[in-house]
Amino acid sequence: MTRWGRARSLRFRLLAATVVALSAALVLAGLLLAGLFRDHVMRQFESALTEQLDQIITRLAVDAGGQPRIDGQRLSDPRWDRPYSGLYWQIDRVSPDGQTRNAVLRSRSLWDDSLALQADALVDGQRHVHPGTGPLERPLLMVERTVRLEDTAAVGWRLVVASDLAPTEQAVRDFNRSLALSLAGLGLLLVLAALAQVTVGLAPLKALQRAL
Repeated sequence: MTRWGRARSLRFRLLAATVVALSAALVLAGLLLAGLFRDHVMRQFESALTEQLDQIITRLAVDAGGQPRIDGQRLSDPRWDRPYSGLYWQIDRVSPDGQTRNAVLRSRSLWDDSLALQADALVDGQRHVHPGTGPLERPLLMVERTVRLEDTAAVGWRLVVASDLAPTEQAVRDFNRSLALSLAGLGLLLVLAALAQVTVGLAPLKALQRAL
């Protein structure tokens, strides 16, 4: 192999190694950033639902007939009253053994539907977060908690708020798409920079070839 051929082979190997290293680093960075963004968004989403749940709990009361009631006028979010808005609440009466529940009150946004909840028993006051399916077969994130009121301490009430996951999932997909395009552009610039660096770094070999 001539000196020129060796120089070209060396340039190719250096450039190939740089491209492989950059690609691996960008892919790992993309996966890490995408995961961090999704975790952050879901934590914020869950936190917002928990605040909604606390609002419902503070407005829970029991009438003279022992039935739960919620003063809807005191709820701040108008989506509670809009059918199939994507934001729902429901109150279940829990049996003494905690195994069965009957939906006794729900938000107007559920219309004629109700939230299908898991048949699990929770310690009073314990928060439970899980995915589910709501009206129109939309994916939901649910946050629920069992409470007991002083007037009806023998009766447990399971309160749940749920929100449509689709907008959040779409936001994550949009971010991932923008992230992928950004990293692809950055990768191209880094490859061009690596090509220039390799070319400049091997320039003395060319000079040596011309001198020989």
